[in-house]
Amino acid sequence: MAASTFGSTPLGLTSQILNLGAVLTRKPALKVPRYQRPYTWTDNEVRELIQDLRSAFERGAPFYFIGQIVLVKNKGKFEISDGQQRLATLTMLLAYTRDRLSGRARQYQALIMDGDEPRLLLREDDAGFYLGYVQEPGKMLELARHPDTGNEVRDLFCAAARTIESEMSKVKDDRELDAFMSYVVRSCTLNVVDADERGCAQTVFNTLNKRGSPLSGADIIKSDLIENSKLSSAEADAAARKWEETESLFEREDFARLLYMMPFLLTGEPYLSPGDLGSFRTAVDRAGGVNKFLFDQLPRYALALRSIFAGSINVGAASADVNRRVALMKQVEKWDWAPAAIAFLAEYADQPERARKFFQALDRFTFACELAVIDNRLREKRYAVAVKKAGDDKALYSEQGLLLSDKENGDFIYTLNRSRKRDRQRRLLLMRLEAAMPNGRLLTMTDDVTVEHVLPKSSASAWWNERIPDPALRAELANLLGNLVLITYDQNRAADTKPYPKKKQIYFDTPNAPIHALTKDIAAIDEWDMQAIEERHERLVRILCEDWGLVRGG
Repeated sequence: MAASTFGSTPLGLTSQILNLGAVLTRKPALKVPRYQRPYTWTDNEVRELIQDLRSAFERGAPFYFIGQIVLVKNKGKFEISDGQQRLATLTMLLAYTRDRLSGRARQYQALIMDGDEPRLLLREDDAGFYLGYVQEPGKMLELARHPDTGNEVRDLFCAAARTIESEMSKVKDDRELDAFMSYVVRSCTLNVVDADERGCAQTVFNTLNKRGSPLSGADIIKSDLIENSKLSSAEADAAARKWEETESLFEREDFARLLYMMPFLLTGEPYLSPGDLGSFRTAVDRAGGVNKFLFDQLPRYALALRSIFAGSINVGAASADVNRRVALMKQVEKWDWAPAAIAFLAEYADQPERARKFFQALDRFTFACELAVIDNRLREKRYAVAVKKAGDDKALYSEQGLLLSDKENGDFIYTLNRSRKRDRQRRLLLMRLEAAMPNGRLLTMTDDVTVEHVLPKSSASAWWNERIPDPALRAELANLLGNLVLITYDQNRAADTKPYPKKKQIYFDTPNAPIHALTKDIAAIDEWDMQAIEERHERLVRILCEDWGLVRGG
């Protein structure tokens, strides 16, 4: 019986491979619906995408596949169910090129705008900012230099623009830039799945991301290293057993994370695409060859990473201090610090005092990066020094390594003294402060712990307005570290904008609610006013500065 008897295409679905140019110029236009999360890519993802594209271009790859996007037709637009981050970032790359290459601006702008209409329309909250700085010509460099807005999504756009400028400025010749971006438009390919309704699109998205156990990058690397390395049959069998023994220490995705870090660990070179097998093999060869990698380096680095995941780092007398610092670094979204930690533990775990000094410096540098104290164009090079020079204290504790310059040190202290207006960063910093306090606890981002503003940050009640009537002053004081405590979600909701005496009852008298060291700190404070906030703020900042070694000469 002919297959056509049963129909040739699933109802409501079509799928096709298209290049970036064809995706962006499709009609109807692409739209990010309001139910989707906003733009979330950080410096790491943006840089990785650009470097992967550059690598593909330089080796003459016929195409570079960046995965699938799922679209659903709705009210004259293609709603993006999956693919927003990539398309928004690629559009920013096109916008940078448009603004730099005036002679080719019209051609690149045609991929960004269809006349007066954006080809990619972001969520309503973000669309105006993105249109004004990215899709309208001439503003990308201004976006890269835009000051902190206090809006997390807009600040991520600004950070992405800075990363794009940093990476693309390495392409000095305008003709090469044009050739590269023409390659991106022509050869950057996606599997585009069109769905007639949202439920269908969600089913496709979930299936593509969750179902099955496809051949992973780890499997491909394992096959290449063992089968194509002139190992004897006995050596290949031993290597396969060693690999499987090492892999069994981790969840599948965590082992893949280790492999992704390996080229950087082996050579100190920038991160590579997990799928770039040739570059992975080159790093292995440069670091001593396949035998050394399979039987020495991979197992040692794996054990170091496992101890990091488990919170069981053994560095003798320094173990408690090191595990405390690593536990908080693990809460930072970017794990740029991890290769340096792995490299050190694999070689020097038997030297407690050296470990204590190293992890204080790594902890300090990690949070300096998190608070944007370190120039993001230099971070990777300085982490590379920490990986390659873990045994060279002179290089390691220089301003090319983990040592903060006088300016960075001052900027770090300055930023600790500023109002904290980003929710995640504020919570992370409070957790870090809790861990630095006497009898403080190690908290994670998944614990039932929220940041409570003792002086409410907005819509204050009459009780608070009488005490601090100036709204601008109240807003500034409310977000200082000195005004913040850590309590449970239910306590936070109950405290709301109540007067200080009633808030204290909620903080200290709620049954079964933990009282963190940061909250106990206010127990003896009877009046909550500007003086109390500022004095406590100064005291808390000093605790952090001493724990990180920011007080020079101390």
